[in-house]
Amino acid sequence: MAYPAIKIRALQAFVAVYEEQSFSRAAERENTTQSGMSTQVKGLELILGTPLLIRERKKFMLTPEGEIVYQEAQGILRSLMATEQAVKEMQGSVGGVVRFGMIPSLTRSALIPALDEFKGEFPDVELSLLEEYSYSLMRRVLDGELDFALVPSTELPAGLTGKFIGRDREMLVSSAAQNKDTAHLQSVSLSALSGARLIVPSRLNVRRKQFDMLLNNHGIKVAETLEMDGMLATLEMVAVTDWVAILPSAICYPDKGGLVRRLNPITDPPISLDYVLVEKAEAAPPRAAKLLAKCLTHHIANILADWGDTFDIENREP
Repeated sequence: MAYPAIKIRALQAFVAVYEEQSFSRAAERENTTQSGMSTQVKGLELILGTPLLIRERKKFMLTPEGEIVYQEAQGILRSLMATEQAVKEMQGSVGGVVRFGMIPSLTRSALIPALDEFKGEFPDVELSLLEEYSYSLMRRVLDGELDFALVPSTELPAGLTGKFIGRDREMLVSSAAQNKDTAHLQSVSLSALSGARLIVPSRLNVRRKQFDMLLNNHGIKVAETLEMDGMLATLEMVAVTDWVAILPSAICYPDKGGLVRRLNPITDPPISLDYVLVEKAEAAPPRAAKLLAKCLTHHIANILADWGDTFDIENREP
């Protein structure tokens, strides 16, 4: 007895509806109609003889059978795209356009040396970089606007995968001209922030919640706070005023000499930050994107490792 075959289009529709939590947004993502998406999902459920999605409190939830289909569908779609991509890439040299995203913490230190190396080896690849914060970048990867993004580790939306790159540590950053109390690269306690004028990220930034919790738990009272999401602007302000900031070591790497800004690793308690490479779960990035991601992660890992003696930590996945 012949059974109806599951169609790839139906799997794509099912995955898109669950990840977008909307038939209309899924239809826009897959460049089709809302009714078409509904028909594909209903047809898949009919073939399998069981519901895959249920609606609870205005949210789509996977049934146990739907969970299995979702996980398997991601692998199937990714394998199909990888096969198609591999065949195409055999027919020519590495080229095309790579669209990628990075958070400001990483662009200041790792971007230039990585791009110099990559473009020297693959001059035909056209690059498009978007520098934003993590949630926006993850959304763009999920929507297919970016091939990959380099972001802090956090809970990933459905449809994305994250690969650990390295562990960073937070530093107290102040003006080298105004901060005379502590030597450059000398470790400090979080209590050093008592009475300071502290620049903090906005509450949309994943790091803000951690900072607020630490200051509250350790009973540290700062004199004043200023919300600022621009890290480069924060660095400029810190360099010429008495404001201080807590920033990842990666963005501080060009200041390792201590001529303009004084860097003090926070070790009591240590504040860590992991970076991950985020890609779409069911998509196979083109070869050029894979090569660029490998080059960038290599340079990021080297920069983090170069702080090893300062922090006395191993830069590896926990």
